Amino acid sequence: GADEARKGLFEEADGGTIFLDEIGDVSASLQAKLLRVLQEGEFLPVGETVPRRTDVRVIAATNRDLGRAVAEGSFREDLFYRLHVVALTLPPLRERVEDIPALVEEFVAEAARRAGRTVRGLTPAALEACQRYPWPGNVRELKNVVERAVILAPGEWIDVDALGLRGPAGSAPDQAPEDRPLWQVERDHILRVLESRGWDKSASARVLGIGRTTLHRKIREYGLEPGKTPR
Repeated sequence: GADEARKGLFEEADGGTIFLDEIGDVSASLQAKLLRVLQEGEFLPVGETVPRRTDVRVIAATNRDLGRAVAEGSFREDLFYRLHVVALTLPPLRERVEDIPALVEEFVAEAARRAGRTVRGLTPAALEACQRYPWPGNVRELKNVVERAVILAPGEWIDVDALGLRGPAGSAPDQAPEDRPLWQVERDHILRVLESRGWDKSASARVLGIGRTTLHRKIREYGLEPGKTPR
Protein backbone atom coordinates (compact mmCIF):
# COMPACT_ATOMS: atom_id res chain seq x y z
CA GLY A 1 0.00 0.00 0.00
CA ALA A 2 0.95 3.67 -0.10
CA ASP A 3 3.37 4.95 2.47
CA GLU A 4 1.24 7.23 4.64
CA ALA A 5 4.28 9.03 6.04
CA ARG A 6 5.57 10.04 2.63
CA LYS A 7 4.36 13.40 1.37
CA GLY A 8 3.75 14.16 -2.29
CA LEU A 9 5.33 17.07 -4.14
CA PHE A 10 2.35 19.40 -3.83
CA GLU A 11 2.04 18.68 -0.13
CA GLU A 12 5.75 19.33 0.38
CA ALA A 13 5.45 22.59 -1.59
CA ASP A 14 2.44 23.86 0.38
CA GLY A 15 2.93 27.56 1.04
CA GLY A 16 5.77 27.76 -1.47
CA THR A 17 6.59 27.26 -5.14
CA ILE A 18 6.73 24.14 -7.30
CA PHE A 19 8.45 23.94 -10.70
CA LEU A 20 6.96 21.64 -13.33
CA ASP A 21 9.37 21.02 -16.20
CA GLU A 22 8.27 19.76 -19.64
CA ILE A 23 4.63 20.43 -18.80
CA GLY A 24 3.71 19.96 -22.45
CA ASP A 25 4.63 16.28 -22.29
CA VAL A 26 2.45 15.17 -19.37
CA SER A 27 -0.27 12.60 -19.94
CA ALA A 28 -3.98 13.41 -20.20
CA SER A 29 -4.67 11.82 -16.81
CA LEU A 30 -1.97 13.87 -15.12
CA GLN A 31 -3.27 17.02 -16.82
CA ALA A 32 -6.65 16.40 -15.19
CA LYS A 33 -5.05 16.02 -11.76
CA LEU A 34 -2.99 19.19 -12.20
CA LEU A 35 -6.09 21.09 -13.24
CA ARG A 36 -7.84 20.04 -10.04
CA VAL A 37 -4.93 21.28 -7.94
CA LEU A 38 -4.80 24.62 -9.75
CA GLN A 39 -8.56 25.10 -9.91
CA GLU A 40 -9.72 23.73 -6.57
CA GLY A 41 -6.52 24.00 -4.54
CA GLU A 42 -6.78 20.37 -3.49
CA PHE A 43 -5.42 16.94 -4.37
CA LEU A 44 -6.18 13.34 -3.51
CA PRO A 45 -3.19 11.41 -2.11
CA VAL A 46 -2.66 7.84 -3.28
CA GLY A 47 -4.59 5.40 -1.10
CA GLU A 48 -6.81 8.06 0.48
CA THR A 49 -10.43 9.10 -0.06
CA VAL A 50 -10.39 12.56 1.50
CA PRO A 51 -8.81 15.41 -0.52
CA ARG A 52 -6.15 17.61 1.04
CA ARG A 53 -5.77 21.35 0.58
CA THR A 54 -2.65 22.97 -0.77
CA ASP A 55 -1.62 26.53 -1.60
CA VAL A 56 1.31 26.66 -4.01
CA ARG A 57 2.69 28.91 -6.69
CA VAL A 58 3.22 26.91 -9.89
CA ILE A 59 5.94 27.68 -12.42
CA ALA A 60 5.82 25.50 -15.53
CA ALA A 61 8.18 25.22 -18.47
CA THR A 62 8.02 23.60 -21.88
CA ASN A 63 9.74 23.74 -25.24
CA ARG A 64 6.48 22.91 -27.03
CA ASP A 65 3.98 25.32 -28.54
CA LEU A 66 1.13 24.74 -26.08
CA GLY A 67 -1.26 26.83 -28.15
CA ARG A 68 -0.76 24.43 -31.03
CA ALA A 69 -1.00 21.45 -28.66
CA VAL A 70 -4.38 22.75 -27.49
CA ALA A 71 -5.55 23.11 -31.10
CA GLU A 72 -4.38 19.56 -31.84
CA GLY A 73 -6.17 18.21 -28.77
CA SER A 74 -3.06 16.91 -26.98
CA PHE A 75 -3.18 19.51 -24.20
CA ARG A 76 -6.21 20.61 -22.20
CA GLU A 77 -7.41 24.10 -23.01
CA ASP A 78 -8.64 24.74 -19.45
CA LEU A 79 -5.27 23.72 -17.99
CA PHE A 80 -3.49 25.89 -20.55
CA TYR A 81 -5.36 29.01 -19.43
CA ARG A 82 -4.86 28.14 -15.76
CA LEU A 83 -1.11 28.05 -16.35
CA HIS A 84 -0.96 30.91 -18.84
CA VAL A 85 -1.30 33.72 -16.29
CA VAL A 86 2.13 35.27 -16.75
CA ALA A 87 4.04 33.91 -19.73
CA LEU A 88 7.77 34.38 -20.25
CA THR A 89 9.19 33.42 -23.63
CA LEU A 90 12.90 32.63 -23.51
CA PRO A 91 14.60 33.29 -26.85
CA PRO A 92 16.64 30.43 -28.36
CA LEU A 93 20.28 30.34 -27.37
CA ARG A 94 21.42 31.46 -30.82
CA GLU A 95 19.64 34.78 -30.20
CA ARG A 96 21.36 35.43 -26.87
CA VAL A 97 24.97 34.47 -27.49
CA GLU A 98 26.02 36.90 -24.76
CA ASP A 99 24.76 34.31 -22.25
CA ILE A 100 27.04 31.56 -23.57
CA PRO A 101 30.27 32.47 -21.67
CA ALA A 102 28.50 32.39 -18.28
CA LEU A 103 26.68 29.15 -19.13
CA VAL A 104 29.89 27.51 -20.33
CA GLU A 105 31.72 28.53 -17.16
CA GLU A 106 29.02 26.96 -14.99
CA PHE A 107 28.80 23.77 -17.07
CA VAL A 108 32.58 23.29 -17.14
CA ALA A 109 32.87 23.69 -13.36
CA GLU A 110 30.01 21.27 -12.75
CA ALA A 111 31.25 18.62 -15.19
CA ALA A 112 34.85 18.87 -14.01
CA ARG A 113 33.76 18.45 -10.40
CA ARG A 114 31.77 15.32 -11.24
CA ALA A 115 34.52 13.85 -13.40
CA GLY A 116 37.26 14.63 -10.90
CA ARG A 117 39.20 16.59 -13.53
CA THR A 118 41.02 19.91 -13.51
CA VAL A 119 39.57 21.79 -16.47
CA ARG A 120 39.75 25.58 -16.36
CA GLY A 121 37.54 26.43 -19.31
CA LEU A 122 37.44 26.96 -23.07
CA THR A 123 40.15 28.48 -25.21
CA PRO A 124 39.19 31.78 -26.88
CA ALA A 125 38.81 29.98 -30.22
CA ALA A 126 36.55 27.34 -28.68
CA LEU A 127 34.38 29.96 -27.00
CA GLU A 128 34.09 31.84 -30.29
CA ALA A 129 33.01 28.62 -32.01
CA CYS A 130 30.31 28.17 -29.37
CA GLN A 131 29.03 31.68 -29.98
CA ARG A 132 28.88 31.10 -33.75
CA TYR A 133 27.13 27.74 -33.54
CA PRO A 134 23.28 27.91 -33.85
CA TRP A 135 22.53 25.41 -31.03
CA PRO A 136 19.30 23.85 -32.31
CA GLY A 137 19.08 21.95 -29.02
CA ASN A 138 19.52 25.19 -27.04
CA VAL A 139 20.99 25.13 -23.52
CA ARG A 140 20.67 21.37 -23.10
CA GLU A 141 22.73 20.76 -26.22
CA LEU A 142 25.37 23.23 -25.01
CA LYS A 143 25.55 21.45 -21.66
CA ASN A 144 25.86 18.06 -23.36
CA VAL A 145 28.69 19.27 -25.60
CA VAL A 146 30.56 20.88 -22.69
CA GLU A 147 30.22 17.77 -20.49
CA ARG A 148 31.64 15.59 -23.25
CA ALA A 149 34.45 18.07 -23.92
CA VAL A 150 35.46 18.11 -20.25
CA ILE A 151 36.02 14.36 -20.44
CA LEU A 152 37.79 14.37 -23.80
CA ALA A 153 39.98 17.46 -23.30
CA PRO A 154 43.67 16.41 -23.10
CA GLY A 155 44.59 19.21 -20.70
CA GLU A 156 43.22 22.04 -18.60
CA TRP A 157 41.73 23.93 -21.54
CA ILE A 158 39.03 22.77 -23.95
CA ASP A 159 39.91 23.51 -27.57
CA VAL A 160 37.73 23.52 -30.67
CA ASP A 161 38.49 19.87 -31.49
CA ALA A 162 37.31 18.70 -28.06
CA LEU A 163 33.96 20.42 -28.60
CA GLY A 164 33.20 18.25 -31.62
CA LEU A 165 31.45 21.05 -33.54
CA ARG A 166 32.14 20.16 -37.16
CA GLY A 167 32.57 22.61 -39.99
CA PRO A 168 31.38 26.22 -40.12
CA ALA A 169 28.69 27.70 -37.94
CA GLY A 170 25.36 26.18 -38.82
CA SER A 171 26.60 22.63 -39.35
CA ALA A 172 25.64 19.87 -36.97
CA PRO A 173 28.00 18.68 -34.24
CA ASP A 174 29.47 15.23 -34.33
CA GLN A 175 26.63 13.07 -33.07
CA ALA A 176 28.46 9.80 -32.55
CA PRO A 177 29.51 10.32 -28.89
CA GLU A 178 26.17 11.93 -28.07
CA ASP A 179 24.37 8.76 -29.08
CA ARG A 180 25.88 7.08 -26.01
CA PRO A 181 25.59 7.79 -22.29
CA LEU A 182 28.21 10.15 -20.87
CA TRP A 183 29.72 7.42 -18.69
CA GLN A 184 30.48 5.31 -21.78
CA VAL A 185 32.29 8.21 -23.44
CA GLU A 186 34.38 8.70 -20.29
CA ARG A 187 35.08 4.98 -19.91
CA ASP A 188 36.23 4.57 -23.52
CA HIS A 189 38.41 7.68 -23.38
CA ILE A 190 40.12 6.50 -20.19
CA LEU A 191 40.71 3.09 -21.77
CA ARG A 192 42.24 4.64 -24.90
CA VAL A 193 44.62 6.75 -22.83
CA LEU A 194 45.62 3.78 -20.66
CA GLU A 195 46.32 1.63 -23.71
CA SER A 196 48.27 4.41 -25.43
CA ARG A 197 50.48 4.69 -22.32
CA GLY A 198 50.95 0.95 -21.89
CA TRP A 199 48.74 1.03 -18.79
CA ASP A 200 51.19 3.34 -17.02
CA LYS A 201 48.74 4.79 -14.53
CA SER A 202 50.89 7.76 -13.52
CA ALA A 203 51.39 8.83 -17.13
CA SER A 204 47.73 8.19 -17.97
CA ALA A 205 46.55 10.23 -15.00
CA ARG A 206 48.69 13.16 -16.16
CA VAL A 207 47.24 12.98 -19.68
CA LEU A 208 43.70 12.75 -18.33
CA GLY A 209 44.27 15.62 -15.94
CA ILE A 210 43.19 13.62 -12.88
CA GLY A 211 44.95 12.18 -9.85
CA ARG A 212 46.12 8.57 -9.60
CA THR A 213 43.55 7.88 -6.88
CA THR A 214 40.74 9.12 -9.12
CA LEU A 215 42.06 7.05 -12.02
CA HIS A 216 42.24 3.90 -9.88
CA ARG A 217 38.68 4.50 -8.72
CA LYS A 218 37.42 4.88 -12.28
CA ILE A 219 39.30 1.77 -13.44
CA ARG A 220 37.53 -0.23 -10.72
CA GLU A 221 34.21 1.49 -11.40
CA TYR A 222 34.31 0.66 -15.12
CA GLY A 223 35.92 -2.77 -14.69
CA LEU A 224 38.82 -1.90 -17.00
CA GLU A 225 41.56 -4.49 -17.52
CA PRO A 226 44.49 -4.75 -19.97
CA GLY A 227 43.46 -6.59 -23.12
CA LYS A 228 39.82 -6.76 -22.10
CA THR A 229 37.09 -5.00 -24.07
CA PRO A 230 34.57 -3.35 -21.72
CA ARG A 231 30.90 -4.18 -22.14
